[in-house]
Amino acid sequence: MRSILSLLLFALWACQPAPVQPAPGPDAPTRILPGEVAADRGMAVSAHPLASEAGVEMLEAGGNAVDAAVATAFAVGVVEPMMAGIGGSGGMLIWSQAEGRADYLDFYARAPSTLEPDAAERRDDHPARLVAVPGTVAGLLEAHERFGVLPRERIMEPAIRLAEEGFPISGLLARVIADDSVKLTLYEGSQELFWPEHRPLAAGERLVQSELAAAMRRISRDGAAGFHEGAVAREVVDVLRADGNPITTGDLAGFEPVWRRPVCGIYRGRTVLSAPPPQSGMQIVQTLHLLEATDLARHGLPPHAGAAADALTGALRLATADRMRFMADPDHELVPAAGITSPAYARERARLLSGSGTVPHRIEAGDPERFEQAPPSAGCEQLDPFGPAATSGQAMGTISPYTWSEKSEASEGETTHIAVTDNEGNAVSLTFTQGAYFGSGVWAAGTFLNNAMAIFSDDPESPNFLTAGRAPASTTTPTIILEEGRVRMVVGSAGGGRIPHAVVQAIVYTLDYGLTPLQALGMPRIHPHVTAPRIQFEQGYRGEVLEALRARGYRLEAMPPGGLYFGGVQMIERRNGQWVGAADPRRDGEPRGH
Repeated sequence: MRSILSLLLFALWACQPAPVQPAPGPDAPTRILPGEVAADRGMAVSAHPLASEAGVEMLEAGGNAVDAAVATAFAVGVVEPMMAGIGGSGGMLIWSQAEGRADYLDFYARAPSTLEPDAAERRDDHPARLVAVPGTVAGLLEAHERFGVLPRERIMEPAIRLAEEGFPISGLLARVIADDSVKLTLYEGSQELFWPEHRPLAAGERLVQSELAAAMRRISRDGAAGFHEGAVAREVVDVLRADGNPITTGDLAGFEPVWRRPVCGIYRGRTVLSAPPPQSGMQIVQTLHLLEATDLARHGLPPHAGAAADALTGALRLATADRMRFMADPDHELVPAAGITSPAYARERARLLSGSGTVPHRIEAGDPERFEQAPPSAGCEQLDPFGPAATSGQAMGTISPYTWSEKSEASEGETTHIAVTDNEGNAVSLTFTQGAYFGSGVWAAGTFLNNAMAIFSDDPESPNFLTAGRAPASTTTPTIILEEGRVRMVVGSAGGGRIPHAVVQAIVYTLDYGLTPLQALGMPRIHPHVTAPRIQFEQGYRGEVLEALRARGYRLEAMPPGGLYFGGVQMIERRNGQWVGAADPRRDGEPRGH
């Protein structure tokens, strides 16, 4: 084990950029590893160092975790325009230490209020038809209004500054720009910015976004109305309606984020809080419940121990099957999240993991509705988790299995995640997105608009069928883990259909194996599939482990190392009395401590 970890440490050390030395002082953050920072007071971790700096700037100005997270998110929309922005949507999990309470804010994009009867079939006719009503601005400012302590104008300063003054383009952004020539040249404004004179912006060139800065100044001055009403809203609606999207100014003005209760479970004595439907935190909780009975650490690290790899793969497949069948907008469908996250249901499903021989070709979803009234994990009751769907008195309809959009499962590495903690013990786990890279490609008000309509199913029997006013099911899973009533971990990921798998593996490597956050994020990941015994894996799995998995009947597919496919996890862990932050080495992110 020691030699394995030594090799991992060396690999992580070699692949990370030279560390930025913190300013001297008694509270200065300290480096544990390149790419990993420990700090006493607070931490902000995102997929871009300039965005992380925006978050820490708020902490140093006396702001709390929500102030820092909102500032970081607006900054991410500037420096990661391919992943997120004011034309997108997402969700935010907030832990308030003084109240001992968790809240979840769902600001995912929703279908326009008026849709043609054949809207599901006509989505791909033009990119504008893929755009749902954006929710990022309303969501971020709703959270700030409820929990923040700094003025709105202050938290938006870093993002506006980055847009006006510009920033040097990284190799990752340059690569994505070069690969998306068709999408980035659909509109004159985006072509002039990203493909000037018919060539892509190159790494090291400066990206200045004056139009975006102007839109954010309106938001800074007028709040959510600066985007959802007035000149910006009219521009967004005019651009979309010109190409067949039925969105109205009323859709934008009427968008309201929804406060929901998080899902909850217990893993190795720790409380796991994650995103409720229509986001996929129930998959995180269920997978961990399925793994609870397995002493993973005794077997060894999954890339080096066949038994651990087999247990992890089986649990991921089972929980994914349930998510793929049942996940939907709970304001339109009855989602049995309480049953799926109940320990009793996990014990029933775990029986499928105890067999030997060849694994099933296809994993069928279970019957969690029978467990909707089962009590939640001991320790979750006082946190008021997402409740049983059956309390509404309605019956759940018959649902065709595997109606989840395969587009989401096949995407590369879109979306972005932010993790923040502060000196009071508060925490924010925030995942938001444009959908695909640069969203739909539709350009308005200096930003790209999402392609959330592509995530809906075109099967009328699916709980995720495209319907007016509905939010699509999403794999995003912002998560917070508590230990003895205080934050132990803040974690989430980018990566489309691999998001829940990446988050589970980060949690397991940290809690079961004791790895530091950066060690955990540097471990090779797997992505097992549900409808076929197929495992995609990163370089680092031993040959004998792959042999054992093949003997169980799995088809193995090696993926290129260092790509975005397996997600982009941002993590903060409370470790030895300090906040330890790490950003996924697969991306551009860096932690910043206070």
